[in-house]
Amino acid sequence: MLSLLARYRVQPCLAVPYGRLGAGYARYLYRYGEAGLEPALWPTLPDSLGYWPHEGNAPEFSDYVREIFQWARNEKVEVPWLAVDLETPYYQWQDINRAHGAKKVSLTLRHYWNNRNRLRFAEAAKTYSALQQFLREQGCRTLVPVLPLLELDLLKGGVKLQDYLETPVTPVPWDVISVMQYNSMFIGYSRGLIKPADARWHLYMLCLNARRVLGERASISLGTTSTGKLGNEPYYASPAEMLPDVEAALAAGITDIAVFCLEGILKAPQPEAWFEMICSASPVVPRRSRKMDLARAAARLGYFLLP
Repeated sequence: MLSLLARYRVQPCLAVPYGRLGAGYARYLYRYGEAGLEPALWPTLPDSLGYWPHEGNAPEFSDYVREIFQWARNEKVEVPWLAVDLETPYYQWQDINRAHGAKKVSLTLRHYWNNRNRLRFAEAAKTYSALQQFLREQGCRTLVPVLPLLELDLLKGGVKLQDYLETPVTPVPWDVISVMQYNSMFIGYSRGLIKPADARWHLYMLCLNARRVLGERASISLGTTSTGKLGNEPYYASPAEMLPDVEAALAAGITDIAVFCLEGILKAPQPEAWFEMICSASPVVPRRSRKMDLARAAARLGYFLLP
């Protein structure tokens, strides 16, 4: 795997579930660093704490990251990048996934409404800002995957949705912000309502806005190539299915592209075909979707109406 990733200059990111640090991670950081790559670690917490870092577990996540760097010093290895995967607590997603029909909608709204807490959000942002400062002192940069609804906050210069989602992004000087627009899920979960052409136009517009507001810090996360934490994610079965997404991102001016997940690519019969696709892709502006223009306008109106 090392020779394959080195050939295409792929920067790997390896999950570090809480309590799993060991010699294997030290070998990973050393070997991939020696190969001229910039390996990243992706810390996660127990499910009971929400799995992903978020507003409610900022102190616990920060403590875990500091443990990782103490371990790295002991092992005499460097951590060039850390993924801070800011997402709504996993236990909330579990509740929503188990619900059906109108109950799913009402439960989603109830969770997000209960999440809204300006004081707690500000305290979490302060904690994460201190963590970011600590990481810079260690010579480590942050890659921060974020939910695509962040676009609405970016457009308005606010933090309203970040508070609802429990994801302090813009108040913290993170190094790279990677919006997770997984079109395989966007299309699949819509049950036919959103077509691939609609999803590509949305992706293109989202990337344009992210690039305009975030500048060089803007990144995009594409996929998926396999199921993830939720277990039921629709995913792309071939590189050809993802190619239009890569083309749209490039056309919007974003060249920092992350793909979830490497595991799915490596399981493919020809994993190099995925990397060839990304490396050879050219910018292509997708066909405009009037349906998605209306949906995006409705989202902006909904944002305006939210307290």
